[in-house]
Amino acid sequence: MKTIHATLSLICCLATWPLAAADQFTADKPSPLKLARAAHGEDSVVRFSGTVRIAGRFVAAWEGFDRKPRYLRVTFRPDSNTAGLLPHATGAGAVKELMLTNSEQAATMLLDPEAAGKLLAKTILSAEGDATVTIGEYQAVVECDHRWYVARLVAVTASRDPVVAAGESRRSGC
Repeated sequence: MKTIHATLSLICCLATWPLAAADQFTADKPSPLKLARAAHGEDSVVRFSGTVRIAGRFVAAWEGFDRKPRYLRVTFRPDSNTAGLLPHATGAGAVKELMLTNSEQAATMLLDPEAAGKLLAKTILSAEGDATVTIGEYQAVVECDHRWYVARLVAVTASRDPVVAAGESRRSGC
């Protein structure tokens, strides 16, 4: 009898997981991003469908170890007016930073051709600026005991006066 009860409890929990995931995320403003179905066995990723236009500050920087740039990371920090459009974990507050999954493409979209070429050639190690962008494939991912928000950069509506730097990048991994 205990085995049957435990099995039924497990089935009920698994059957209501998509509903529970929807209850665990909220947006501060009506958002065009909608909760998508979870892939089987994908507990650490919550996906959203749709696209949204947001404004804020981007940082494109090479990161690595042993003083050698190894991989390009492009992040976007939405401003307070548009951060409310991004779904976030309930109780966690608005999204402060998005990691863009298409880093090299994002760098070429956000920067003028000369700056993008220098960044991709590692002649400069970082660039940042303000932009209005459209993102898609928005996801919340739990990794390294931290929740990350990631998205794909779809389009850049406006990008203003990026600042480039030849020095070391400021970020590190988990």
